[in-house]
Amino acid sequence: MIELLNVKKVFNAGNSSEFMAINGVNLDIGENKVTVLKGPSGSGKTTLLSILACMSRPTAGRVRLNGREITSLPERFLTDIRRKTFGFIFQQPNLINGISVLENVMLPAYPLGEKRRHLKTRALDGLSELNLTDKAASRVEWLSGGEAQRVSIVRALINNPSIIIADEPTAHLDTKLSYRFLEIIEKFKTEGKTIIITSHDPLVYDAAIVDRVVNLRDGKIEGESA
Repeated sequence: MIELLNVKKVFNAGNSSEFMAINGVNLDIGENKVTVLKGPSGSGKTTLLSILACMSRPTAGRVRLNGREITSLPERFLTDIRRKTFGFIFQQPNLINGISVLENVMLPAYPLGEKRRHLKTRALDGLSELNLTDKAASRVEWLSGGEAQRVSIVRALINNPSIIIADEPTAHLDTKLSYRFLEIIEKFKTEGKTIIITSHDPLVYDAAIVDRVVNLRDGKIEGESA
């Protein structure tokens, strides 16, 4: 589904602070699989995730999505691909203060031009699935950390993406909520979605739903396990 061919990512190229974050990575992400990118801080897993998600361009190498070369596409096309293909769940929920939970969930779908009443119905259905219906009208700054993370999950799904990207999603969750997150990931998988997660949490990378763990160190793939 996503293929990386000899991908490299260099920061501050040509300067004394030049840093090779990703160094010659070849990786093929399978459809409808849960893949975890695992490694210590500085291993390159978040940088690699950003390239897989079309949020960052490689310095060298090629990226293919569903067999299509996308490495050199203009930014406006990559923006459209991100919006329609990917749903993003980050360490921090990144919700917008001052507006309601419902408005936060609907925001990523506004550029697609869907009628508001249809969008609102879908957003409320998503909130209901994660037991957040009673929070729909609340301002996001009133939410607990776990509630905010669940809202970010609903927001990630609003455009029905085929690929879910999650960067250290359990970093700020307690054990109970981490298991709840894994239940949600399992549901995504049964719906046919592809999930890519970065994590150094054993609750995540040792979970039964994970199909593949890719180990990174110093910007290279060190090995992997199923």
